[in-house]
Amino acid sequence: MYSVIEERDVIYLWRSRETKGASGDGGGAALVAFRNPAPLGLSVSGGRSERAVTPVYLRCRAGSVSWLYPRGALRLSLRPPLPAPDKDFNLCIRVIRRPDPPEFFTDLQFNDTEPGERFPARIFLEGARKLVPMYAPDDGDPREVRCVRSRRGRAALYVEAEPELDARRRVATFKYEARPLSTQHYDPATADCRPCSDSELGLAFCTSDLVSRVMIVGSEQREDLDTTQLTLRLTRLLRASAPADVATSHTLHTPDLTQDEYYRYDGDNTLSQSEKSQQALHAHVHVWSGCGASAGGGEFVAMARRRLGRLALVCAPRLQHWRRLVELRKNASDAHCTLHS
Repeated sequence: MYSVIEERDVIYLWRSRETKGASGDGGGAALVAFRNPAPLGLSVSGGRSERAVTPVYLRCRAGSVSWLYPRGALRLSLRPPLPAPDKDFNLCIRVIRRPDPPEFFTDLQFNDTEPGERFPARIFLEGARKLVPMYAPDDGDPREVRCVRSRRGRAALYVEAEPELDARRRVATFKYEARPLSTQHYDPATADCRPCSDSELGLAFCTSDLVSRVMIVGSEQREDLDTTQLTLRLTRLLRASAPADVATSHTLHTPDLTQDEYYRYDGDNTLSQSEKSQQALHAHVHVWSGCGASAGGGEFVAMARRRLGRLALVCAPRLQHWRRLVELRKNASDAHCTLHS
């Protein structure tokens, strides 16, 4: 049994653990189980059902795959709709070993680094002649995120279930994202370390999943995610979008984002100053560890997008710079949206 969830196109597909062939119900043309020898590099063994390799076709740029009661193997064929389909791309996956924490929280003691469960599968990249190991629960690498490069604009992954040791419920879940290696157009998701230009700031404001005036109150190295995790205190929440799985996500003092795709929040609401300080919202955003990010003084405008289930920082101009830019561009005809601070 498995389910595949892709952003923008949400698909739920279930099959029994003893599926023996193609099925015409529920979109069976997209996912077909067949009996064939395991590809070179796989070590599946046992009865015929243990040797089933199920093809799965992923055509979104980012999404999530959940495999319930994994047995045998999946072959995931990825060909995302990128600007230049004949160009190669970077493919990153993040195995999910624990539930994702809420994006907003009020308790500064909040910690989401508790040990996770063992991931019940191994992941391989399909090479020209053999399978290349990409992730294994016992490979000694603590990183949950692994990245590879496509070949001729395509990539295929094999996900091999580990042997069942008991009757416990097992789910192999991972998120994936494909990003072009190069592009002539600015993509906020690719601006990992360098400061954003003024034009990039305007686009990032309009396309980010979180925009807020913030104070950076802490930083922590996250070896499992290969990032620096910044803890932000939100002083005025300007723009936020609900995650795709908001219906099943945690809601610990989280603003209601379910009524519309985007909400705008006014920090100067009816709360008194003392109540504001007691109920201040905080959030974690992530920056690639190679950028050397750390906590800094002053107020910033943080703009972040979701990547692999976590908020990744795109731009963070100082508030004074952002206010000057908003004033300069308030009458601009080429603005992507209305800028404000």
